[in-house]
This record gives sequence, structure tokens and C-alpha cells, in this order.
Amino acid sequence: MNRAPLLRLRPGTPVLSRGGGQVQCGSDPRWSFVLSGLTPAEETWLGEVAERRHVTLEQAAARCGVPVERRDEIVSVLVRAGVLVPVAGTVGAVTAPADGAADATVLGMLRPDGAGLATLADRARRTVGLMGLGRLGTSVAQHLATAGTGCLVLHDPLPVQVTDLGLGGLRPADVGQVRHDAVRSLLARRSPRTRAHVDDGGLDLTELDLVVVVEPHAAHPARYQRLLGLGVPHLPVVVREADVVVGPLVRPGRSACVACVDLARADADREWPALAAQLRETTEPTHEATLAALASATAAGQVLAQLDGHRPAAVGACLEISLPAGLPRAHQVDPHPRCGCVVLPS
Repeated sequence: MNRAPLLRLRPGTPVLSRGGGQVQCGSDPRWSFVLSGLTPAEETWLGEVAERRHVTLEQAAARCGVPVERRDEIVSVLVRAGVLVPVAGTVGAVTAPADGAADATVLGMLRPDGAGLATLADRARRTVGLMGLGRLGTSVAQHLATAGTGCLVLHDPLPVQVTDLGLGGLRPADVGQVRHDAVRSLLARRSPRTRAHVDDGGLDLTELDLVVVVEPHAAHPARYQRLLGLGVPHLPVVVREADVVVGPLVRPGRSACVACVDLARADADREWPALAAQLRETTEPTHEATLAALASATAAGQVLAQLDGHRPAAVGACLEISLPAGLPRAHQVDPHPRCGCVVLPS
């Protein structure tokens, strides 16, 4: 005989009295829900369920004097509204700090089953490549490790500069070291559960779930051709004079690629190819602190959305972040008819 699953209030959901027999579950407008027509006993029951999460729905209803028939009717409504979810079963190991306690509740809000730890367990099985480990790239690496990504593959053979310090955790003692070695040591200290490896040239790119490339001035389409051909999702992060462009996040064969952006720029400005070639020979700009923090968080958020099975905002879009506003502005990027990354070129 199949037994009904044990239910619980979705973790992190506040239960608020609106008075007059109304209770509001949640405050986020995406999923908050108001239940009306409740008796005082039923209001007390739902409040107790929120405050005493170790007590079952049935135990709390009985203590508050809610009849079984009425209890089951309310439970059915709350299940359909997504307020009640099954008690989570066993998930795999997580690498996020505190066994995921800081992250699981919010991540559970984004799942029908409320099982935030399952999202973290899946992240722990993922591998992300990172190229370009200045201030911004180091911060992306630290963010992904803290968020529970299981393995990071690092590549940046340039030495740590004084201007790399302050954001992401590199120290004055790291100046002069090879960047990817310094960042690997940083992750070993701060996120020891995350495996951090240096790409020594023998990496099988197909083992990566996604690659982030931080580069200066203008994304170079040739840099991404191998990733595109192997079907590895990738995200360029371009640092310009006073802004950063995150995206597009490329899902090979399914969304616009870096070459599409380049071809569209050339359509709008016939001198763009010559300008881009000059930009790629220009000295790398420094990563201003606030801009780098905003851009690294945005980039890491796009990566995690991809790993978690959502559709990131940067798919088919470039997210431009500039000061003083600091808010990403999305610019749509469509597959270019002459590119052929999604359809045969015309």
C-alpha cells in the first residue's frame, strides 16, 4: 500500500496573519498566497506549523482543535499552491559551506519540491572552467566555490598584479605568483571542499559543464570556436574602459554565439573589425572595485542559473553593467544570419 508523502511547510516561508480569517503564506510576489475563510483555530494551526517545524501538520492540527476533514481540505489547497512540499529525502554530498545551510532555503524556493539541498548536491557534481583571473575572475571563482560548485578548472598564466588585490581574496604575498596558482591556493584556504585544478593544457573540455572567459575590451570569436564545436556552454565577460559586458551565455546550437555579436557590430559599423583588432592589442584595463564586484556576482549568477537548470538572462543577451547605476541592462543578441551557429548561414 502506497502511503501519502509526509508534508511540511516550504522552508523559509513566513506565515502572516492578515486578520479577518486570512493568512498569507510568503511575501515574495512570485509565489505569496492568501488563504481566506479560516477559523481562529485554523489560523493558530498554520501559525504553529510555521513556528514549530519539527511538529507534523496532523499533530499541530489536533492540538489546535482543527477537525480532520477541514485539515485535509486546507492541506489540499496549500499543496496545490506550492506552500506545502514533501519532506526531503536523502541527497548527495554538498560542497557549500555549513553543509548548505545558508543557501538551501532560498534555492528550495525555486524548486517545485522545495529541496534546496538537492540543487546544492547537483552543483557539487559540476565542473566549471575559468579563464582570466584578475580581480573580476578571482571573485567569480570565489563566488562559485562558496555557492557549492564542486570543481573549478583555472587558467591564467599571467602574474598576480598589485591591482588584482582587494577583491576576491588575493593577498600582497600573492603578487608575482602565477594567477591560477594563487587562486587555487586561495580556494584551498577558503573553500576546501571545492576541488580546484590548474589547466595544464591536457584538459578534456567536454568534461566541463561551462566555461567563463574574462577578457579585455572585445570578445574574440576565435577563442570560443573549440568550445562551440564541442558543445560546451560558455560565458564571455568583457572588461571595457568603464563598464563590463556579461554575455551572451552561449548554449551551442541553441542560442546566439560570440561571433553573432561580432557580426552584428560589423553590420552597424563597417570599421568594427579593424577597431576590434586594435582593441585586442591594447593593454588590459584595470578592474575597478565596485564594477568588478557587480560584474562578478552577475556572471556567477548566470553560471549558477545554467547549472541549476534555469534559463539564464544572458542567453541571447549581453548584460551591460556600468557605473554609477550599477544595474545590468540587457541587450538582445539574435543568431546572425551569416554565422551558422544555430542555422545554416544565408
